[in-house]
Amino acid sequence: MNNNPGRSLDKKMDISIVGDGSSSGGVYGKIKVVGDASFNDNLSCDRFKCTGTSVIYGSLESTDIKITGTLTLTERETSNDGEGGIQASGLHAKAEHIKVVGELHLSGDCQAENIKLNGRLTIAGMLSAEHMTLKIMGPSEVKEMGGSIISVKSGRLNDLFTGNKSILKAQIIEGDDIELENTEAEIVRGDKIKIGPGCRIGTVEYRSSLQIHPQSEVLLQSNRSLD
Repeated sequence: MNNNPGRSLDKKMDISIVGDGSSSGGVYGKIKVVGDASFNDNLSCDRFKCTGTSVIYGSLESTDIKITGTLTLTERETSNDGEGGIQASGLHAKAEHIKVVGELHLSGDCQAENIKLNGRLTIAGMLSAEHMTLKIMGPSEVKEMGGSIISVKSGRLNDLFTGNKSILKAQIIEGDDIELENTEAEIVRGDKIKIGPGCRIGTVEYRSSLQIHPQSEVLLQSNRSLD
């Protein structure tokens, strides 16, 4: 007699928010947002899909995350002791697949098997993925990036009227196969590295190959295979 109630308890509840709405955190099946939504704690779900704007006051773990619009993961505001710049927190986003057409803002780490972005992002911690394809459309910033295959390209020309530049800024970028455009980084470290146009890199450490576009600047380069 306990079989049916047991199954019903095991089944995850789905959430659908259309228009403006909010929900608590928790464990769910599918979460779908069409409009503006906020979630008041950590979320764990099978699939998170947002067309519009979602703000999560906590972390997000899901098999599949798909955003058309803006996703923000942040802590609730407390006294601000910072002096500008993005500050890392303990929050994180974790998924097998992440696809963003729009904006991703996260005050912690982001981890995925595969991430594709066409837009802009600010990640205060580590962005890591086996396969990372970023088309930057607007000012973007990541503290550290790591993965097997990393591709960063400009999604559009810089806006001459507003001054907004489609540039990604990072402290450290590390991977096996790295291709960069319009990127400013202190250190780029990898096996095969291609520095395309519009880059300013402090130090490049490579093993197999290095290409540098004439419209980019690399202050120091080092072949680690000679070590």
